[in-house]
Amino acid sequence: MNNKEPCIVETTQGFSVLYNEKLLYSKYNPSRAIISQIEKLTILPGTLILCNSPVLEYGLTELSEKLPPKCFMLGVELEAELADFIATKKGNHSNIKNFSMLSYNEALELPVLLSKIDYTLASGIKLPSAGSFKRVIFLDFSAGSLLHKNLYEKIFSYSVNAIMTFWKNRITLTKFGRRYSQDFFRNLKLLHKTTPIQNYFSSVEKPIIVFGSGESIDKGIQYIKKDSNKYFILCADTALQPLLLNGIEPQGVFIEEAQNVIIKAFIGTQKADFTVFAGLSSLSQLSHTFPLEKLCYFTTEYTQACFINNLKSRELLPPVNQPFGSVGLTTFYYALLFRKNDSIPVYTYGLDFSYTKGRTHGKGTMAHTNLLCGKNRLNSIYNLSASYGENSVKVNQNNNETEVFSTPLLLSYSALFTNLFTGQYKNIFNSSDISNTIGLPYKLPEPNENTCTFSLTKTQTYLEEKLVSYINEEISALENLKALLTGQTELQGEELSLAIKKLASPREYLYLHFPDGHQFTYSQDFLNRIRIEIDFFLKILK
Repeated sequence: MNNKEPCIVETTQGFSVLYNEKLLYSKYNPSRAIISQIEKLTILPGTLILCNSPVLEYGLTELSEKLPPKCFMLGVELEAELADFIATKKGNHSNIKNFSMLSYNEALELPVLLSKIDYTLASGIKLPSAGSFKRVIFLDFSAGSLLHKNLYEKIFSYSVNAIMTFWKNRITLTKFGRRYSQDFFRNLKLLHKTTPIQNYFSSVEKPIIVFGSGESIDKGIQYIKKDSNKYFILCADTALQPLLLNGIEPQGVFIEEAQNVIIKAFIGTQKADFTVFAGLSSLSQLSHTFPLEKLCYFTTEYTQACFINNLKSRELLPPVNQPFGSVGLTTFYYALLFRKNDSIPVYTYGLDFSYTKGRTHGKGTMAHTNLLCGKNRLNSIYNLSASYGENSVKVNQNNNETEVFSTPLLLSYSALFTNLFTGQYKNIFNSSDISNTIGLPYKLPEPNENTCTFSLTKTQTYLEEKLVSYINEEISALENLKALLTGQTELQGEELSLAIKKLASPREYLYLHFPDGHQFTYSQDFLNRIRIEIDFFLKILK
């Protein structure tokens, strides 16, 4: 017999599995250990349970029967031979309620899948949508979990982080979601009058410099000040003023901010010649500040929603990127798409994700200017609270005595930057000699149907026609929904509720900013709030 092939063996009180000459369950009482764990377990509603290596069905039925509402069980088997054993010789435990086995790839991608609003697993079972879970626990069902212990723990840890991130994002959407959506539609209506950002893809032959607003922007500016024409310069919105103050005009400025405060970064720039690259959900006031031909839109997918997917399927959205959280990361991402090929170096200054004692940003940035304006006998120009506050983190500076600080959020951006763009560890906190910054060549997929959702071969007139058609359909749908909610139709009972749900549920912009708006709820209170939002968005669309 092949030692790698698992097989069932009989014990004194049931069956166990022999694999690699080791029993995966006890030879005395195979089910006792896992059932004992389950009996002691306290499970709260909204819990996702990862069942590691459930080779036999021991404990699965008992756990399923113990589940409170809104809970689900996912089986994870990372050993290929055991996964095949579960699927072919013992079935895939399909008779267990609220349970599904994950494929190997699904297990590795689980943190991503937990953010999906609609996903069907390879087993054919629909995964509960994002927002269904508030916590994760995991149980080892057999000794098979020891074969990939570290990977099981990583899947658990990343899944916990994914759920925590979802609820953190929900807080942001509750506060700003309505503003994001109103700017999204206002900008969308102008899309056909602006310059497609795809025009810049694979077009830049100069070395590209990306400026953020961190302290190292000062050294970067001094380094290129005399020969800035040699570079194609892109910057985050908060880095614009320091560049202009030093006589450096960038070719492009990126903005994702939806709050009016960011308009200060563009004071006195109306006659400048740069292009504004704006997220579709960013400040719509920019369309009144700059000529429309100087605006290029991209789509930061600020939420997983059916209305956004609908626009994608209609090929109405400009290129879509994930929400990086930092406009500096977004700028760097598109810089890599702009260069003609991966031999063109991309440099970055000011994306420090850290700061020295008393300082947080470079000279001339909005944050630095605000400190200078507030200076008096009682207020220092140094922001010491940022260095010694509850949320500050001291980070090491190699071969340098200067104290360097960061925050958990900035450190997460640092990790994301490294994972996305460098593919290897890079000490991005080192700003001792900016002239020695090394380019970060990183080849992204060529722009295609995955990154661009409308084609450059189609005219702007064609785009306008499709936009007008979509907007008219939305207006009609909202007016019909309003009629249903105000009793202006003859529909009643279940027929009425189905008609309301059909129109309201896929239009998340009506309710994503509600505290309980992570999913549509058919309740009088929820519908009353939707009724108010209909008039608000009708005004924008009309």
